[in-house]
Amino acid sequence: MMWLISEMGNPDSQYRAYLDILPGSYPNHPLSWTDEELAETAGTGLDNTSKSIKQLLQKVFEHLSEKLVQANPSLFPGWSFEKFVWAFQTVNSRSWTVTNENNEKESVLVPLADMLNHAPGAGLGGLSYDKTYFMINATKDYATGDQVFDNYGAKSNFDLLSTYGFVLEDNAYDYMTLQFSLKPSNLVHTIVEPLLKAVDPTYNNIKIRTNKVPVELLRVFRLSVMEFSELEYVNQALQGKAVSLTNEMRAFRSAIKALTSMLQAFPTSLQQDKELLESAESMSTNQRNAVVLRKTQKEILVNNIVVLGKMWENILLSGELFGSVAV
Repeated sequence: MMWLISEMGNPDSQYRAYLDILPGSYPNHPLSWTDEELAETAGTGLDNTSKSIKQLLQKVFEHLSEKLVQANPSLFPGWSFEKFVWAFQTVNSRSWTVTNENNEKESVLVPLADMLNHAPGAGLGGLSYDKTYFMINATKDYATGDQVFDNYGAKSNFDLLSTYGFVLEDNAYDYMTLQFSLKPSNLVHTIVEPLLKAVDPTYNNIKIRTNKVPVELLRVFRLSVMEFSELEYVNQALQGKAVSLTNEMRAFRSAIKALTSMLQAFPTSLQQDKELLESAESMSTNQRNAVVLRKTQKEILVNNIVVLGKMWENILLSGELFGSVAV
């Protein structure tokens, strides 16, 4: 980022041709949104994430101003917080993570390659096997005049919007990340939490998708409702298996209740968002992206509530719990 700012201020930079075609601003990146636009994402977590990132950037900016820029003002002409945020947005949205010749991960800017738009199923960019050039393999034939795409990866709409400033209404890779922690005030939780953390250090970041069994979600809720009399089955629960009909009933109820509470926390309903998108002509790009984000997150929540309901119905009909445990 500091290299980018320094080079932008150098009229004789050997990278001038590349620097001159970089966007001068990123109006669709959430860090550039107004407070009113960010308010449209209430319930998705994007508003809080964007504000936290901006606060962190402010602290880093102040530190660099004192420790680096003040001693080398000629290297960073026109130094400002706005330029610093611009550099972050540029690197954040246009850089590639590659593995270098020392087998180390590093972020790089690749002129021209960073101009390609994202399309699911397009080729992923990266260094060649011998690390001598950057390549993107085409996954289909292109005719003269066709737009060439690359693939930013299997990212959720939250990731796409917070990093690049766009969303996909029909995102096959979409998911929602739920934050969940066991309570330190609960004695059973203090016993279970270290064991769960050893199995899965990121257990409290749970990803849920549409039409997928929420295995990680159920594992956490089985453990969260576990009683002392059930602790002998803790290893079974850690493996993602049911431990008893009673525990399973409590876990399913708690999981559905938690998802329903998240759904109800949004200031608008799913139907309202759908109606807003039908009249999207009156909305700005940022407003539309905010509505699409919260709509797709609600759809994921609703779908998972339905999936859990169907799973419970199957348990009652088959007499068999998840993990082949008989009722």
